[in-house]
Amino acid sequence: MLETIRVEMPEGAEIGNFAPVAYFDKHMDCLRVMTMDRSVTEERVNGSITLHRCNHRSTTDPEYVGFTIKGVRHLFDEVGIDLDGVYLLADIVDRLVKYRPGTAMSSVLKLIYRDIDVSGDLKVDLAA
Repeated sequence: MLETIRVEMPEGAEIGNFAPVAYFDKHMDCLRVMTMDRSVTEERVNGSITLHRCNHRSTTDPEYVGFTIKGVRHLFDEVGIDLDGVYLLADIVDRLVKYRPGTAMSSVLKLIYRDIDVSGDLKVDLAA
């Protein structure tokens, strides 16, 4: 017989709906973007980009529900993006694509943005 387990939330804690998020993880030196709350398989494209492919997709789920860009400090220094600012994710992607047109990074970011509608308005606070 299975035992019922009861989990209690800490006082004052609430579980809300998922909201897309983009943030700079300064300890791991990466930019993480999650657009849907789904189980994913991380697929490494190259040394800089990892895609989050949606597992068990429904007919309305996009193929990709996020990505990670690694080595942000060095990359953003090359591109001229100040690590003390707050940027729209769409602006960051635009600058990266223009900086390295025709590269794997450029192609991957264009592919991801084809499927993701909500991420363009996400703000990334690089100073946080």
